[in-house]
Amino acid sequence: MIAFRLTGGIDVDRLRSAVLAAALAHGVPARADAELFGHDTAVDLDPVADRLARNDFDPGLGAPLRVLLLSANPHEHVLVFAFAVTTVDRADAIVRSVALQYGGSPDRHAPHERAATVKPALPLDRPRTGDRDRTAVTAPITLPADQLSAIARRASADHRAVALALFAVLLHRYDGGEAVSFVAPAPAGDSPEAAAAVTASFDRGTTFTEAVRRVGEAVRHRTAEPADLPALTWRTQATLAWPGVGVTPLPTAITGAATDLALRLDGDPAAGDAVGVVVLAADVAGADTAERVAGHLRRLLAGAAEDPDRPVAELPLPTAHEEAVFAAADGEDLPAAEPFPVHFQDVARRTPDAVAVRAEDGALTYAELDRAANRLAHLLRAAGVGPEVAVGLCLDRGLGLAVAVLAVLKAGGAYVPLDPRDPPHRRAAVVADSGAVVVVAERPVDLPGTAVLDLGAVRAELAAQPADRPPAGRPLPSHAAYVLYTSGSTGKPKGVVVEHRNLMAYVDGAIARFGIDRPLRYAMVQPLAVDSSVTAFFLPLRTGGEVHLISRERALDARGLAEWNTEHRVDVLKIAPSHLQALQAAPCFAELLPRELLVIGGEAADWRWMRALQATAPCRVHNHYGPTETTVGVLTLAVADYPDARWDVAAIGTPLPGVRVEVVDAAGLPVPVGVTGELVVRGATVARGYHGRPDLTEAAFGPDRDHYRTGDHVRRLADGAVAFVGRRDDQVKVRGFRVEPGEITAALREHPAVRAAVTVVREDRPGDRAVVSYAEASGPARPEELLAHLRDRVAPHMVPRAVVVLDRLPLSAHGKVDRAALPAPSADAPVAVPATGLERVVAEAWRRVLGVDEVGVEANFFDVGGHSLMLVDLRQRLLSATGREVGLLDLLAHTTVRAQARLLSAAPAADEPEVRRPRTPQQAALLRRRAGQRRARRDHDA
Repeated sequence: MIAFRLTGGIDVDRLRSAVLAAALAHGVPARADAELFGHDTAVDLDPVADRLARNDFDPGLGAPLRVLLLSANPHEHVLVFAFAVTTVDRADAIVRSVALQYGGSPDRHAPHERAATVKPALPLDRPRTGDRDRTAVTAPITLPADQLSAIARRASADHRAVALALFAVLLHRYDGGEAVSFVAPAPAGDSPEAAAAVTASFDRGTTFTEAVRRVGEAVRHRTAEPADLPALTWRTQATLAWPGVGVTPLPTAITGAATDLALRLDGDPAAGDAVGVVVLAADVAGADTAERVAGHLRRLLAGAAEDPDRPVAELPLPTAHEEAVFAAADGEDLPAAEPFPVHFQDVARRTPDAVAVRAEDGALTYAELDRAANRLAHLLRAAGVGPEVAVGLCLDRGLGLAVAVLAVLKAGGAYVPLDPRDPPHRRAAVVADSGAVVVVAERPVDLPGTAVLDLGAVRAELAAQPADRPPAGRPLPSHAAYVLYTSGSTGKPKGVVVEHRNLMAYVDGAIARFGIDRPLRYAMVQPLAVDSSVTAFFLPLRTGGEVHLISRERALDARGLAEWNTEHRVDVLKIAPSHLQALQAAPCFAELLPRELLVIGGEAADWRWMRALQATAPCRVHNHYGPTETTVGVLTLAVADYPDARWDVAAIGTPLPGVRVEVVDAAGLPVPVGVTGELVVRGATVARGYHGRPDLTEAAFGPDRDHYRTGDHVRRLADGAVAFVGRRDDQVKVRGFRVEPGEITAALREHPAVRAAVTVVREDRPGDRAVVSYAEASGPARPEELLAHLRDRVAPHMVPRAVVVLDRLPLSAHGKVDRAALPAPSADAPVAVPATGLERVVAEAWRRVLGVDEVGVEANFFDVGGHSLMLVDLRQRLLSATGREVGLLDLLAHTTVRAQARLLSAAPAADEPEVRRPRTPQQAALLRRRAGQRRARRDHDA
C-alpha cells in the first residue's frame, strides 16, 4: 500500500481515468473510488489513512489494484493505492504511470514480453500445503551507506546497483546454481518502467565488483515480470508531481507477501543508508527466518565492502548466531576407549552368568560366550590371523555368528561379513579384495584357493584350545576391527575399514545419546553385512545386556517377531524403515515393537510416517543416520522432540558425542540455516578409508583422512539439527543396503549380448522406489536371461526389479543417456491367466503388492519386481483373503501364482491345527542347518 497527502484541487474524473489507463497499460484490473469526508470542514485524515494501511481497506474487492481518494474538503486529500499481493511488486511503476497519465503523458513503457526464468531455491521453514495465504512476516534491515559506497566506488556504480547485486548474490548463494532470476525495479535514470524479471549468472570466480556489472547488464536486458519470483523494490521511485498540488508521502504498513521472499528498500538511491524490510510469506516461513535473511544480507554486504574483488562464492554467509548454534550442536568429546575385546572381557568377569546372546538355536551366558570365543580365537591365530588380517564370516544369525565375531577380534583380526545368500561370484570377489586368510562357515563354502574353517567339522580341534584366556597380545585402537563391503560405482565393491577406535567411539557415543547405559535386550534383525547390525550387536555386549539374533525368516514375519518379543521382552530394536513398514499391516504390529527404544536407520524415512509411528509406539522413536564410512551412525534425533514440525524432509538430528558435522556449499564454505549443502563428517568415528583404494580414499576422506564427504545433500534446521534432502549422485539405499547403480550396470555390461546399459531408480508409484536396468542389445537378449545373469554376479538386494531391453538407449543433445526418456518397465509378452478361484485370489494379491495391472500364473515373483519384504505383505494378504496360513519359507520355495495357489489349497485354516506334511527340500536344509548350529553350541559350551 502506498499513500500520499495532497493539498490543492483534484479533478476526480481525471484521476479515475488516469488510474484506469495506467492499469490497462500494465495489464492489471483496477477500481478507482472517491469519498468525501468533511463537506468543506476540517477533518484529520491521518487516522483514516492509518486504518486503511492496516488492512481495513481490502484491495481484493473486485480488482487487484484499488485507488481511493479521501477528501476532507476540496483542498485536502489523502490518495491511497492498495495493491493485491499479486501486483505489489509493480507498485512503484503503476504509481508513476498514474502520475504520468494524470499529467497528460501516456506511459509507453509497460512490460510487453516474457522470457524463461530460473526460480532460486530459498531457505524456507516448511512446504506450502495449499494456496498461498498472502500473509507476510517481516524483519527490518539497514544497508549502511559507507558499505554501499565502498563497493559503489570500486564498481563505478550507485547504491541501487550495489543493492541489486547484493540481492542477486544472496539468491545465488542460497540456490547454489549458476543462474538465478528475481524481480527488479527499473534502472536509475531510465524512463519510468515496470518492475521486471532479471536473470543473472555467476561462476566460482565472479567477484562482487563483477557481480554489480553483471546484474546491471541483466537489468538493462530485463523481460516482463513473472508471477512468483523473489523481488527487490525501491520505494522512493513512487512519486506524484502534479501542477498546483502539494504531495507528501505517508508511511504505510506491509500488508501482504506477493512472493516467498522480497526485499523492500526506502531511501535516496544515490546516497545515504538504504532502509527497508525483508518480507517473507508467512505460510512457508516464520519471523525468525526473516531475521536470518536480513542477517545474511548484512553479512554479505560487510564482506563485500571489506574486499569488493573477493569472489562471491567465498564471502561469509551464516550469521554469528548461526555459527554459534552449529558449534553448540556438535557432539562433546568422549575419552578414548580400549578396543572392544578388553571391555567385553571386563563385562564377562563381572556378570559371567548373565545371558549374553540368544538365538533360535539357544542361548549363551557371558562366561560361555567368552570361553567359546577364546577357543576359536586360538584356532584362528594358528591359521595366521593377527592384527590387520581379514577373516571372512559366512554365517547365518545364530550362536556361531556371535562366537565368530568375538573370536576374530580377540585374535586381533578384522572380520569381513559374507552373506550366505550372495552369489559365489560376489563372495569370491570380496574375499579376494580383502585378502582374507580364512573364511569361517557352518557348512561347506565354494571358495577355491581360500581356507574355509567349517565350525561343524573342527569340533575336536576347538575342544583342544584354551578356553580361559584369549591369544597373547591385544589389538591396538588403530588396528582394523572389521571391513564392510558396500556397493561401488565402478562395478567393484568397496571395503570400508573401520578401526577399533572408530567402533568404540560409535558404541560409547550411541549409548550416551540414546541414554541406554544399562543391561537391555537388543534385537538384531539384519544380516552382519549391514552396518546397522553393529548397533544391535556391540551396544548390549558393552553394557552387559543381551543380543537377540533374530533369524531371517522370523525377522520377515510379523507374528513370529511379535511372538519372540512377547516371550523375551525386547527393549531395543533397530530396523530399516522399509522393513518396519512391511510388518506394519499385520494385526500384531504393536506387539513386535520394543519396550524402550525403536531406532529407525539404514535409509531415508518419511517424516510424517515417523511422527505417526511415535504417536502410537509404546517406546521412544529415534531417527538415526550415518554412512558406513563414518561407523554406522553420526546423527540422531528423538522424534518426540519435534511434535509440531511440518517438514518436507526427514530430520536426522544432531551429532553423537565425539562427532562434528558441517554443511558446506560447492566451495566448501558453511551454509546458513535452510540452505542445502553437502554433509561433511569429522571426528572419532570417521573410518580409515577404503581397503586397497588410496585414490578413492583421498577423494572421499581428504589427504589427511580427517573428514568424510558423504555426498548427501542436507540442510540445517534452526536449532542446529540436520535434515536429509537427497543424494548428490544416484546412490540409493534398498532395504538398508547401499546400492550403487553403477555396480549393477557394470555387471550387466559383462553379458555378451549387451552393448550398453544404464541403471536408474524409478518411483512409478508414490513411495515405491525400485531399481530398474536398461540394456542396449547387440544380439538376442531376453530380460529373464539378463536377470539370471545379474543374480549370479550381484548381491540379492542389488538385483533390479526389471531389466528393459532396448534397441538403443535414448540420448540427450549432449550425447548422454536421457534418463527422463527411459520407458517404464512393462510386461509386453502374453501371460497365462488364472484358471481357478485360488489362482485368481493369489493373482489379485500379487497385483496389489507389486502395483502391476497383470500377472501371469507362471511368472516368478522375484522376476516381476518382488523382494523378501514384499513377500511379508503378500503373506498377510493371502491370510486375510483366504483364512489360510502359509510360512515364509513355503512362499520362498513356491514363487509363482500357480504354485502358491496349490500351496494354499493344502494349507490349514489359521485357527486349525496344522496337519504334518512332508518337508520341502528347503525346509529340510534349514532344519539340518539348525541341528548343526545346536551341535556347535554344545561344543562351545563344553
